[in-house]
Amino acid sequence: MKPYRNVLRLELRHFLRNKAVVLGAISLLAFAFYSFFHGNQVIEHQQQTIASVPSVQKHHLQQIVAHGAGKVAGTTAYYPFFYTINPPTPWARFTLGQRDVHPYTLKVKMLAIEGQLYDSELTNPLNLLVGNLDAAFVFLFLFPLLIIALSYNVLSEEQETGVWNIVHTSTAQLGRTIAGKLLVRFGVLLVLTLAVFAAACFCLRLPFSGPTFQLLLVVLIYVLFWFAVAALIVSLGKRSSFNATALICIWIFLAVLLPGMANTLVNSNIPIPEASETTIRQREGYHAKWDAPKKTTMEKFYAVYPQYRHYPIPDDKYSPGWYYAMQFSGDLESKHASEQLFEKLGQRQNLSEIMGWFNPLIAAQQALNQVANTDLESHVRYLQSVKAHHRQIREYFYPHIFEDTPTEKLDWAGFPPYQPVGYGNEPPTAGILVILVWSFAFLGLALLSFKRNFLTIKDLTND
Repeated sequence: MKPYRNVLRLELRHFLRNKAVVLGAISLLAFAFYSFFHGNQVIEHQQQTIASVPSVQKHHLQQIVAHGAGKVAGTTAYYPFFYTINPPTPWARFTLGQRDVHPYTLKVKMLAIEGQLYDSELTNPLNLLVGNLDAAFVFLFLFPLLIIALSYNVLSEEQETGVWNIVHTSTAQLGRTIAGKLLVRFGVLLVLTLAVFAAACFCLRLPFSGPTFQLLLVVLIYVLFWFAVAALIVSLGKRSSFNATALICIWIFLAVLLPGMANTLVNSNIPIPEASETTIRQREGYHAKWDAPKKTTMEKFYAVYPQYRHYPIPDDKYSPGWYYAMQFSGDLESKHASEQLFEKLGQRQNLSEIMGWFNPLIAAQQALNQVANTDLESHVRYLQSVKAHHRQIREYFYPHIFEDTPTEKLDWAGFPPYQPVGYGNEPPTAGILVILVWSFAFLGLALLSFKRNFLTIKDLTND
Protein backbone atom coordinates (compact mmCIF):
# COMPACT_ATOMS: atom_id res chain seq x y z
CA MET A 1 0.00 0.00 0.00
CA LYS A 2 2.86 2.35 0.84
CA PRO A 3 4.53 1.98 -2.59
CA TYR A 4 1.19 2.81 -4.20
CA ARG A 5 0.89 5.96 -2.09
CA ASN A 6 4.36 6.96 -3.20
CA VAL A 7 3.34 6.48 -6.82
CA LEU A 8 0.26 8.67 -6.27
CA ARG A 9 2.44 11.31 -4.61
CA LEU A 10 4.85 11.34 -7.54
CA GLU A 11 1.95 11.48 -10.02
CA LEU A 12 0.44 14.40 -8.13
CA ARG A 13 3.74 16.27 -8.06
CA HIS A 14 4.25 15.70 -11.77
CA PHE A 15 0.67 16.79 -12.52
CA LEU A 16 0.89 20.00 -10.50
CA ARG A 17 4.13 20.97 -12.25
CA ASN A 18 2.24 21.06 -15.53
CA LYS A 19 1.98 24.71 -16.65
CA ALA A 20 -1.44 24.00 -18.18
CA VAL A 21 -2.76 23.07 -14.74
CA VAL A 22 -1.48 26.29 -13.17
CA LEU A 23 -2.66 28.47 -16.07
CA GLY A 24 -6.08 26.81 -16.14
CA ALA A 25 -6.57 27.21 -12.38
CA ILE A 26 -5.51 30.88 -12.45
CA SER A 27 -7.80 31.65 -15.41
CA LEU A 28 -10.73 29.94 -13.73
CA LEU A 29 -10.15 31.82 -10.49
CA ALA A 30 -10.01 35.12 -12.38
CA PHE A 31 -13.37 34.41 -14.03
CA ALA A 32 -14.76 33.21 -10.72
CA PHE A 33 -13.89 36.40 -8.83
CA TYR A 34 -15.31 38.52 -11.63
CA SER A 35 -18.51 36.46 -11.46
CA PHE A 36 -18.69 37.15 -7.72
CA PHE A 37 -18.31 40.86 -8.37
CA HIS A 38 -20.96 40.80 -11.09
CA GLY A 39 -23.45 38.80 -9.01
CA ASN A 40 -23.01 41.14 -6.06
CA GLN A 41 -23.37 44.20 -8.29
CA VAL A 42 -26.61 43.05 -9.92
CA ILE A 43 -28.29 41.97 -6.68
CA GLU A 44 -27.12 45.03 -4.71
CA HIS A 45 -28.59 47.28 -7.39
CA GLN A 46 -31.88 45.40 -7.14
CA GLN A 47 -31.84 45.61 -3.35
CA GLN A 48 -31.20 49.35 -3.46
CA THR A 49 -34.15 49.78 -5.79
CA ILE A 50 -36.36 47.63 -3.56
CA ALA A 51 -35.23 49.53 -0.44
CA SER A 52 -36.33 52.81 -2.03
CA VAL A 53 -39.87 51.57 -2.72
CA PRO A 54 -41.46 52.55 0.65
CA SER A 55 -40.25 56.15 0.43
CA VAL A 56 -41.21 56.38 -3.24
CA GLN A 57 -44.67 54.99 -2.42
CA LYS A 58 -45.17 57.46 0.43
CA HIS A 59 -44.03 60.47 -1.58
CA HIS A 60 -46.13 59.39 -4.56
CA LEU A 61 -49.32 59.11 -2.49
CA GLN A 62 -48.69 62.48 -0.87
CA GLN A 63 -48.52 64.07 -4.31
CA ILE A 64 -51.68 62.27 -5.43
CA VAL A 65 -53.63 63.40 -2.36
CA ALA A 66 -52.44 66.99 -2.76
CA HIS A 67 -53.43 66.95 -6.42
CA GLY A 68 -56.85 65.43 -5.67
CA ALA A 69 -57.84 67.81 -2.88
CA GLY A 70 -61.49 68.81 -3.24
CA LYS A 71 -62.33 65.83 -5.42
CA VAL A 72 -64.00 62.54 -4.56
CA ALA A 73 -61.89 59.46 -3.94
CA GLY A 74 -63.22 57.74 -7.06
CA THR A 75 -61.65 60.44 -9.23
CA THR A 76 -58.34 60.52 -7.39
CA ALA A 77 -58.04 56.71 -7.24
CA TYR A 78 -57.34 56.64 -10.97
CA TYR A 79 -53.85 58.09 -10.54
CA PRO A 80 -51.87 56.34 -7.75
CA PHE A 81 -49.57 53.40 -8.30
CA PHE A 82 -49.14 50.72 -5.66
CA TYR A 83 -45.73 49.11 -5.62
CA THR A 84 -44.91 45.44 -5.19
CA ILE A 85 -41.48 43.85 -4.82
CA ASN A 86 -39.87 40.49 -5.40
CA PRO A 87 -36.81 40.53 -3.10
CA PRO A 88 -33.86 38.32 -4.10
CA THR A 89 -32.97 35.37 -1.94
CA PRO A 90 -29.45 35.24 -0.47
CA TRP A 91 -28.55 32.64 -3.10
CA ALA A 92 -29.58 34.80 -6.06
CA ARG A 93 -26.06 36.26 -6.03
CA PHE A 94 -24.76 32.80 -6.89
CA THR A 95 -27.13 32.20 -9.80
CA LEU A 96 -28.99 35.21 -11.17
CA GLY A 97 -31.25 33.03 -13.30
CA GLN A 98 -33.98 35.15 -14.86
CA ARG A 99 -33.95 38.03 -12.38
CA ASP A 100 -32.19 40.25 -14.92
CA VAL A 101 -34.99 39.68 -17.44
CA HIS A 102 -38.22 39.60 -15.45
CA PRO A 103 -39.20 42.65 -13.36
CA TYR A 104 -38.50 42.42 -9.65
CA THR A 105 -40.73 45.41 -8.88
CA LEU A 106 -44.17 45.98 -10.38
CA LYS A 107 -46.47 48.92 -9.78
CA VAL A 108 -50.18 48.45 -10.30
CA LYS A 109 -53.12 50.84 -10.42
CA MET A 110 -56.76 50.43 -9.54
CA LEU A 111 -57.38 49.68 -13.21
CA ALA A 112 -57.71 46.23 -14.75
CA ILE A 113 -54.76 44.13 -13.66
CA GLU A 114 -54.11 41.87 -16.65
CA GLY A 115 -52.74 44.65 -18.84
CA GLN A 116 -50.29 45.67 -16.13
CA LEU A 117 -48.56 42.38 -15.39
CA TYR A 118 -46.61 41.56 -18.51
CA ASP A 119 -43.94 44.23 -18.76
CA SER A 120 -41.45 41.64 -19.99
CA GLU A 121 -41.57 38.43 -21.96
CA LEU A 122 -42.35 35.37 -19.88
CA THR A 123 -39.38 33.46 -21.16
CA ASN A 124 -38.89 29.73 -21.18
CA PRO A 125 -36.05 28.68 -18.83
CA LEU A 126 -34.07 27.06 -21.65
CA ASN A 127 -34.04 30.30 -23.62
CA LEU A 128 -31.92 32.05 -21.00
CA LEU A 129 -29.54 29.23 -20.24
CA VAL A 130 -26.44 31.14 -21.37
CA GLY A 131 -26.68 34.53 -19.74
CA ASN A 132 -24.85 36.43 -17.04
CA LEU A 133 -21.34 35.55 -16.00
CA ASP A 134 -22.37 34.62 -12.47
CA ALA A 135 -20.93 31.92 -10.23
CA ALA A 136 -23.30 29.34 -11.71
CA PHE A 137 -21.94 30.14 -15.19
CA VAL A 138 -18.39 29.51 -13.98
CA PHE A 139 -19.26 26.11 -12.54
CA LEU A 140 -21.58 24.99 -15.33
CA PHE A 141 -19.73 26.26 -18.41
CA LEU A 142 -16.10 26.95 -17.51
CA PHE A 143 -15.35 24.11 -15.12
CA PRO A 144 -16.07 21.48 -17.82
CA LEU A 145 -13.49 23.18 -20.05
CA LEU A 146 -10.92 22.95 -17.26
CA ILE A 147 -11.79 19.29 -16.72
CA ILE A 148 -11.27 18.66 -20.43
CA ALA A 149 -7.94 20.51 -20.44
CA LEU A 150 -6.61 18.55 -17.47
CA SER A 151 -7.90 15.10 -18.41
CA TYR A 152 -7.87 14.64 -22.17
CA ASN A 153 -4.27 13.35 -22.34
CA VAL A 154 -4.05 11.52 -19.03
CA LEU A 155 -3.08 8.26 -20.79
CA SER A 156 -2.77 9.12 -24.46
CA GLU A 157 0.31 11.29 -23.92
CA GLU A 158 2.21 8.37 -22.43
CA GLN A 159 0.95 6.09 -25.20
CA GLU A 160 2.15 8.49 -27.86
CA THR A 161 5.62 8.79 -26.32
CA GLY A 162 5.99 5.05 -25.73
CA VAL A 163 6.09 5.38 -21.94
CA TRP A 164 2.89 3.40 -21.58
CA ASN A 165 4.53 0.29 -23.05
CA ILE A 166 7.06 0.37 -20.24
CA VAL A 167 4.37 0.94 -17.63
CA HIS A 168 2.29 -1.90 -19.03
CA THR A 169 5.13 -4.40 -18.93
CA SER A 170 6.59 -3.31 -15.59
CA THR A 171 3.51 -3.56 -13.39
CA ALA A 172 0.99 -6.26 -12.69
CA GLN A 173 -1.52 -3.77 -11.30
CA LEU A 174 -2.32 -1.80 -14.43
CA GLY A 175 -5.85 -1.02 -13.23
CA ARG A 176 -4.55 0.59 -10.05
CA THR A 177 -2.11 2.66 -12.09
CA ILE A 178 -4.88 3.98 -14.34
CA ALA A 179 -7.14 4.60 -11.35
CA GLY A 180 -4.33 6.49 -9.61
CA LYS A 181 -3.79 8.79 -12.55
CA LEU A 182 -7.50 9.55 -12.76
CA LEU A 183 -7.91 9.95 -9.00
CA VAL A 184 -5.07 12.47 -8.85
CA ARG A 185 -6.78 14.65 -11.42
CA PHE A 186 -10.19 14.20 -9.87
CA GLY A 187 -8.78 15.06 -6.46
CA VAL A 188 -7.20 18.26 -7.75
CA LEU A 189 -10.45 19.21 -9.47
CA LEU A 190 -12.40 18.44 -6.32
CA VAL A 191 -10.10 20.62 -4.20
CA LEU A 192 -10.35 23.43 -6.75
CA THR A 193 -14.15 23.10 -6.83
CA LEU A 194 -14.39 23.29 -3.06
CA ALA A 195 -11.99 26.23 -2.96
CA VAL A 196 -13.94 28.23 -5.55
CA PHE A 197 -17.23 27.42 -3.85
CA ALA A 198 -15.82 28.46 -0.47
CA ALA A 199 -14.68 31.72 -2.05
CA ALA A 200 -18.18 32.14 -3.48
CA CYS A 201 -19.71 31.63 -0.05
CA PHE A 202 -17.42 34.28 1.41
CA CYS A 203 -17.61 36.85 -1.41
CA LEU A 204 -21.35 36.42 -2.02
CA ARG A 205 -22.19 36.18 1.69
CA LEU A 206 -24.09 32.93 1.29
CA PRO A 207 -25.66 31.78 4.57
CA PHE A 208 -24.48 28.60 6.25
CA SER A 209 -27.74 26.77 5.67
CA GLY A 210 -29.47 24.00 3.76
CA PRO A 211 -29.86 25.76 0.38
CA THR A 212 -26.14 26.58 0.30
CA PHE A 213 -25.30 22.90 0.76
CA GLN A 214 -27.83 22.06 -1.94
CA LEU A 215 -25.94 24.36 -4.31
CA LEU A 216 -22.68 22.66 -3.35
CA LEU A 217 -24.17 19.21 -3.91
CA VAL A 218 -25.38 20.15 -7.40
CA VAL A 219 -21.96 21.60 -8.27
CA LEU A 220 -20.04 18.54 -6.98
CA ILE A 221 -22.10 15.94 -8.82
CA TYR A 222 -21.98 18.12 -11.95
CA VAL A 223 -18.17 18.11 -11.78
CA LEU A 224 -18.35 14.32 -11.29
CA PHE A 225 -20.48 14.08 -14.44
CA TRP A 226 -17.95 15.90 -16.60
CA PHE A 227 -15.08 13.92 -15.16
CA ALA A 228 -17.02 10.75 -16.01
CA VAL A 229 -17.42 12.00 -19.59
CA ALA A 230 -13.68 12.72 -19.80
CA ALA A 231 -12.87 9.28 -18.34
CA LEU A 232 -15.09 7.59 -20.94
CA ILE A 233 -13.37 9.33 -23.85
CA VAL A 234 -9.91 8.63 -22.39
CA SER A 235 -10.84 4.96 -21.97
CA LEU A 236 -11.23 4.56 -25.73
CA GLY A 237 -7.43 4.61 -26.02
CA LYS A 238 -7.34 7.14 -28.85
CA ARG A 239 -4.86 9.92 -29.55
CA SER A 240 -4.80 13.13 -27.53
CA SER A 241 -6.06 15.13 -30.50
CA PHE A 242 -9.06 12.83 -30.79
CA ASN A 243 -9.80 13.04 -27.07
CA ALA A 244 -9.64 16.84 -27.02
CA THR A 245 -11.78 17.20 -30.15
CA ALA A 246 -14.39 14.72 -28.92
CA LEU A 247 -14.68 16.35 -25.50
CA ILE A 248 -14.96 19.86 -26.94
CA CYS A 249 -17.66 18.66 -29.33
CA ILE A 250 -19.57 17.11 -26.44
CA TRP A 251 -19.28 20.39 -24.52
CA ILE A 252 -20.57 22.40 -27.51
CA PHE A 253 -23.44 19.96 -27.97
CA LEU A 254 -24.52 19.98 -24.33
CA ALA A 255 -23.87 23.68 -23.64
CA VAL A 256 -25.00 25.31 -26.88
CA LEU A 257 -26.69 23.10 -29.47
CA LEU A 258 -28.95 20.93 -27.32
CA PRO A 259 -30.35 23.85 -25.26
CA GLY A 260 -31.09 25.71 -28.48
CA MET A 261 -32.86 22.73 -30.01
CA ALA A 262 -34.75 22.06 -26.80
CA ASN A 263 -35.87 25.68 -26.63
CA THR A 264 -37.16 25.53 -30.19
CA LEU A 265 -39.02 22.32 -29.40
CA VAL A 266 -40.63 23.79 -26.28
CA ASN A 267 -41.63 27.01 -28.05
CA SER A 268 -43.14 25.16 -31.00
CA ASN A 269 -45.03 22.62 -28.88
CA ILE A 270 -46.33 25.05 -26.26
CA PRO A 271 -46.72 28.54 -27.76
CA ILE A 272 -48.05 31.20 -25.41
CA PRO A 273 -49.98 33.80 -27.42
CA GLU A 274 -52.11 34.19 -24.29
CA ALA A 275 -49.70 36.80 -22.88
CA SER A 276 -50.71 39.32 -25.54
CA GLU A 277 -54.19 37.83 -25.91
CA THR A 278 -54.87 38.39 -22.21
CA THR A 279 -53.96 42.06 -22.48
CA ILE A 280 -55.98 42.48 -25.69
CA ARG A 281 -59.05 40.77 -24.25
CA GLN A 282 -58.83 42.85 -21.11
CA ARG A 283 -58.62 46.08 -23.10
CA GLU A 284 -61.36 45.06 -25.52
CA GLY A 285 -63.55 43.96 -22.63
CA TYR A 286 -63.02 47.32 -20.95
CA HIS A 287 -63.43 49.57 -24.00
CA ALA A 288 -66.55 47.74 -25.17
CA LYS A 289 -68.24 48.71 -21.91
CA TRP A 290 -68.25 52.42 -22.82
CA ASP A 291 -70.98 51.76 -25.38
CA ALA A 292 -72.71 48.94 -23.52
CA PRO A 293 -75.68 49.56 -21.20
CA LYS A 294 -74.44 50.38 -17.73
CA LYS A 295 -76.79 47.90 -16.17
CA THR A 296 -75.12 45.00 -18.00
CA THR A 297 -71.71 46.06 -16.75
CA MET A 298 -72.93 46.56 -13.20
CA GLU A 299 -74.67 43.19 -13.06
CA LYS A 300 -71.35 41.45 -13.78
CA PHE A 301 -69.78 43.48 -11.01
CA TYR A 302 -72.64 42.80 -8.57
CA ALA A 303 -72.33 39.07 -9.21
CA VAL A 304 -68.97 39.23 -7.42
CA TYR A 305 -69.60 42.19 -5.10
CA PRO A 306 -73.35 42.16 -4.29
CA GLN A 307 -72.81 44.44 -1.28
CA TYR A 308 -72.55 47.45 -3.62
CA ARG A 309 -75.86 46.88 -5.37
CA HIS A 310 -77.69 49.44 -3.23
CA TYR A 311 -75.46 52.31 -4.38
CA PRO A 312 -77.15 54.26 -7.19
CA ILE A 313 -75.43 54.30 -10.59
CA PRO A 314 -76.89 57.01 -12.88
CA ASP A 315 -77.57 56.01 -16.48
CA ASP A 316 -77.15 59.47 -17.99
CA LYS A 317 -73.73 60.50 -16.69
CA TYR A 318 -70.31 59.26 -15.67
CA SER A 319 -69.85 57.78 -12.20
CA PRO A 320 -66.67 56.41 -10.58
CA GLY A 321 -68.43 53.25 -9.41
CA TRP A 322 -69.43 52.36 -12.95
CA TYR A 323 -65.92 53.18 -14.25
CA TYR A 324 -64.19 50.77 -11.87
CA ALA A 325 -66.86 48.17 -12.51
CA MET A 326 -65.87 48.48 -16.19
CA GLN A 327 -62.23 47.89 -15.27
CA PHE A 328 -63.21 44.83 -13.29
CA SER A 329 -65.29 43.56 -16.20
CA GLY A 330 -62.22 43.84 -18.42
CA ASP A 331 -60.43 41.45 -16.09
CA LEU A 332 -63.39 39.09 -16.18
CA GLU A 333 -63.28 39.11 -19.99
CA SER A 334 -59.61 38.07 -19.95
CA LYS A 335 -59.84 35.60 -17.07
CA HIS A 336 -59.93 32.50 -19.27
CA ALA A 337 -56.94 33.64 -21.35
CA SER A 338 -55.06 34.48 -18.16
CA GLU A 339 -55.70 31.02 -16.70
CA GLN A 340 -54.54 29.44 -19.97
CA LEU A 341 -51.38 31.55 -19.87
CA PHE A 342 -50.36 30.40 -16.40
CA GLU A 343 -51.33 26.82 -17.24
CA LYS A 344 -49.10 26.85 -20.33
CA LEU A 345 -46.24 28.39 -18.40
CA GLY A 346 -46.51 25.44 -16.03
CA GLN A 347 -46.53 23.07 -19.00
CA ARG A 348 -43.41 24.74 -20.37
CA GLN A 349 -41.69 24.35 -17.05
CA ASN A 350 -42.61 20.65 -16.92
CA LEU A 351 -41.44 20.06 -20.50
CA SER A 352 -38.20 21.88 -19.76
CA GLU A 353 -37.62 19.58 -16.81
CA ILE A 354 -38.20 16.59 -19.08
CA MET A 355 -35.62 18.04 -21.49
CA GLY A 356 -33.24 18.22 -18.54
CA TRP A 357 -33.27 14.42 -18.36
CA PHE A 358 -31.41 14.42 -21.69
CA ASN A 359 -28.90 17.11 -20.73
CA PRO A 360 -27.30 17.25 -17.27
CA LEU A 361 -26.21 20.83 -17.91
CA ILE A 362 -29.83 21.94 -18.25
CA ALA A 363 -30.76 19.86 -15.21
CA ALA A 364 -27.97 21.48 -13.18
CA GLN A 365 -28.94 25.00 -14.25
CA GLN A 366 -32.57 24.39 -13.36
CA ALA A 367 -31.57 22.88 -10.01
CA LEU A 368 -29.40 25.87 -9.09
CA ASN A 369 -32.08 28.36 -10.13
CA GLN A 370 -34.68 26.41 -8.18
CA VAL A 371 -32.59 26.60 -5.02
CA ALA A 372 -31.99 30.33 -5.51
CA ASN A 373 -35.64 31.01 -6.48
CA THR A 374 -34.50 32.71 -9.68
CA ASP A 375 -36.39 30.46 -12.08
CA LEU A 376 -39.56 31.03 -14.07
CA GLU A 377 -41.71 29.26 -11.49
CA SER A 378 -40.61 31.74 -8.82
CA HIS A 379 -41.48 34.67 -11.07
CA VAL A 380 -44.92 33.19 -11.76
CA ARG A 381 -45.50 32.97 -8.01
CA TYR A 382 -44.61 36.66 -7.80
CA LEU A 383 -47.10 37.56 -10.57
CA GLN A 384 -49.83 35.63 -8.80
CA SER A 385 -49.07 37.48 -5.55
CA VAL A 386 -49.32 40.80 -7.42
CA LYS A 387 -52.77 39.83 -8.68
CA ALA A 388 -53.84 38.94 -5.15
CA HIS A 389 -52.51 42.26 -3.85
CA HIS A 390 -54.31 44.17 -6.60
CA ARG A 391 -57.57 42.59 -5.47
CA GLN A 392 -56.89 43.71 -1.88
CA ILE A 393 -56.24 47.25 -3.12
CA ARG A 394 -59.48 47.32 -5.10
CA GLU A 395 -61.52 46.00 -2.22
CA TYR A 396 -60.00 48.56 0.13
CA PHE A 397 -61.00 51.48 -2.09
CA TYR A 398 -64.35 50.24 -3.41
CA PRO A 399 -66.41 51.40 -0.37
CA HIS A 400 -64.91 54.90 -0.59
CA ILE A 401 -65.46 55.05 -4.34
CA PHE A 402 -69.13 54.11 -4.13
CA GLU A 403 -69.73 56.39 -1.14
CA ASP A 404 -68.02 59.36 -2.86
CA THR A 405 -65.65 59.88 0.06
CA PRO A 406 -63.69 63.15 -0.28
CA THR A 407 -60.05 62.58 -1.16
CA GLU A 408 -58.68 64.35 1.91
CA LYS A 409 -60.84 62.23 4.28
CA LEU A 410 -59.55 58.91 2.99
CA ASP A 411 -56.61 57.17 4.66
CA TRP A 412 -54.52 56.65 1.56
CA ALA A 413 -51.76 54.92 3.50
CA GLY A 414 -54.16 52.46 5.12
CA PHE A 415 -54.42 50.02 2.24
CA PRO A 416 -53.25 46.43 2.90
CA PRO A 417 -49.45 46.23 2.64
CA TYR A 418 -47.97 43.96 0.01
CA GLN A 419 -46.59 40.70 1.37
CA PRO A 420 -43.62 39.44 -0.69
CA VAL A 421 -43.63 35.84 -1.81
CA GLY A 422 -41.92 33.56 0.67
CA TYR A 423 -38.94 31.38 -0.15
CA GLY A 424 -39.88 28.26 -2.10
CA ASN A 425 -37.71 25.67 -0.39
CA GLU A 426 -38.47 22.61 -2.50
CA PRO A 427 -35.18 20.68 -2.88
CA PRO A 428 -33.93 20.08 -6.44
CA THR A 429 -34.23 16.31 -6.09
CA ALA A 430 -35.11 15.66 -9.74
CA GLY A 431 -32.15 17.64 -11.11
CA ILE A 432 -29.70 15.96 -8.74
CA LEU A 433 -31.04 12.52 -9.67
CA VAL A 434 -30.65 13.27 -13.39
CA ILE A 435 -26.99 14.24 -13.03
CA LEU A 436 -26.23 11.25 -10.82
CA VAL A 437 -27.82 8.81 -13.28
CA TRP A 438 -25.77 10.19 -16.17
CA SER A 439 -22.60 10.29 -14.08
CA PHE A 440 -22.80 6.66 -12.97
CA ALA A 441 -23.81 5.57 -16.46
CA PHE A 442 -20.70 7.16 -17.98
CA LEU A 443 -18.49 5.85 -15.17
CA GLY A 444 -19.81 2.33 -15.78
CA LEU A 445 -19.16 2.59 -19.51
CA ALA A 446 -15.70 4.00 -18.84
CA LEU A 447 -14.86 1.06 -16.57
CA LEU A 448 -15.91 -1.45 -19.24
CA SER A 449 -13.99 0.46 -21.90
CA PHE A 450 -10.80 0.57 -19.80
CA LYS A 451 -10.97 -3.19 -19.35
CA ARG A 452 -11.39 -3.70 -23.06
CA ASN A 453 -8.87 -1.22 -24.43
CA PHE A 454 -6.04 -1.37 -21.91
CA LEU A 455 -5.54 -5.11 -21.43
CA THR A 456 -2.94 -5.10 -24.20
CA ILE A 457 -0.23 -2.67 -25.17
CA LYS A 458 -1.46 0.11 -27.44
CA ASP A 459 1.38 1.94 -29.13
CA LEU A 460 -0.23 4.85 -30.93
CA THR A 461 3.10 6.05 -32.33
CA ASN A 462 2.91 3.24 -34.88
CA ASP A 463 -0.70 3.88 -35.95
